[in-house]
Amino acid sequence: MTTPPPPPRSASDFWILLALAIAVAVALAARNSGGNTFGIANGMLVRGGYVAIVAIFLLGAVLRRGVSGVVRIAAAWLAAGLIVAAGYTYRGELYLFGVRAASVLVPGIPISGDLAGGPHNAVVITRAIDGHFAVRARVDHVPTTFMLDTGASFVTLTPRDARRLGVDTGALDFSTPIRTANGEIRAAEVTLETLQVGSIERHAVPALVAPPNSLDESLLGLSFLDTLRSYAISGDRLVLTP
Repeated sequence: MTTPPPPPRSASDFWILLALAIAVAVALAARNSGGNTFGIANGMLVRGGYVAIVAIFLLGAVLRRGVSGVVRIAAAWLAAGLIVAAGYTYRGELYLFGVRAASVLVPGIPISGDLAGGPHNAVVITRAIDGHFAVRARVDHVPTTFMLDTGASFVTLTPRDARRLGVDTGALDFSTPIRTANGEIRAAEVTLETLQVGSIERHAVPALVAPPNSLDESLLGLSFLDTLRSYAISGDRLVLTP
């Protein structure tokens, strides 16, 4: 079965020029919607012009691509429109799904209790794949990741994180004894101006800086946790309630 040859270029140009002429007439009529053009009310002329322009382009498409090609294109645009409409209608649910998915794919991100199905003012953190809770926080507005440690009396920074916060670790007095899983070490006392986990923010938080090569990660200890109304682990979620 042979396919019909495409219409000559002059025919396509004719349809385009006709559509442009109608578009100009519609634009002129729209500028004076209360008047008449060729004895036709401009409002009616504008509406009819829109329909004519669409019809011309559809006819041109049929001549160039055939009916089946136009149907496929129309179906694709219709499907895209339905997807956009559905996304707008369920935007709230999609946002909630996205936030929960992000908390699973990137553990440690604090999410609102409302979004996580918990208390409205709580902050929820998902357990990492290694079984620990890595809490993504902000210390003095600098992003800092802590490992939850309910056995640590103080928030404890590694020297690397302390330097990122602008602490001169060389001038610190490492004289405060603390006990760790690896034995007793001597740390330096500091005060964090702000420590923020999600929507929970605390000021003047007592903290320690560990000596070099003693900690792999900074610890979120009781000097922050004890300022909360409660903190609890439920399954794979850490729930912090201010």
